[in-house]
Amino acid sequence: MMIPATIRTLDCSRVGGALGLEIEDDGRIAARTVVIASGARYRRPACADLARFEGRGVWYWASPIEARLCAGEEVILVGGGNSAGQAAVFLSGHAAKVRMMVRAPGLAESMSRYLIDRIAAAPNIELMTQTEIAALQGGPDGVERVRWRDRGTGVETEKAIRNVFLFIGADPAAAWLAGCGVEVDKTGFIVTRGATAPLQTSVPGVFAVGDVRSGSVKRVGAAIGEGAQVVQALHGFLADFKSSAVR
Repeated sequence: MMIPATIRTLDCSRVGGALGLEIEDDGRIAARTVVIASGARYRRPACADLARFEGRGVWYWASPIEARLCAGEEVILVGGGNSAGQAAVFLSGHAAKVRMMVRAPGLAESMSRYLIDRIAAAPNIELMTQTEIAALQGGPDGVERVRWRDRGTGVETEKAIRNVFLFIGADPAAAWLAGCGVEVDKTGFIVTRGATAPLQTSVPGVFAVGDVRSGSVKRVGAAIGEGAQVVQALHGFLADFKSSAVR
């Protein structure tokens, strides 16, 4: 076991019958199978003190727990994709008002028509286009005030708001796979679609689970479930590998 270790690249040529993991000190680890669970990094707006309030008023998800925290209050949600739209509709059932902020002039290019209509029909969702968060203020207990800026006029507005939801996407931690043959989608997330092993990538013996996988729901519970599911897939692959080697 090597903890911690940074992987530089994955060699899928199977020289000597094994996959090769090149690590940062020029070492190499050989393995029959590899499970990629390197996750994704949430995109963050350029806003001072953002990291200080993460988990204390700044959220990258919207579960029933956060919905209860902001019940009857005004909240801000940043993002214009389908995930942002779903979160806005969900939060509108709990919060007094959802200020949905996007930098673009509208939602048509980034969100499905169904969600756009749901947002327009919700009386307590206000779509604020060409708007961005300028600053967060607060103390030890979390966010207390938020200031935002109209990108067209430059006018800034500040209000007492305690919860900010960020849904502006995530980038997969998968750049180190470049050139190894593992298929990724247009945004860089790893594609898995094996017929008998759904978590297997385009390279036999290489599996992906959690947030780094294309199509995953980006939730801790789902990642844990996939981590348990892949164990069975590994046993199946290794059994087949051993059987073919015997023949």
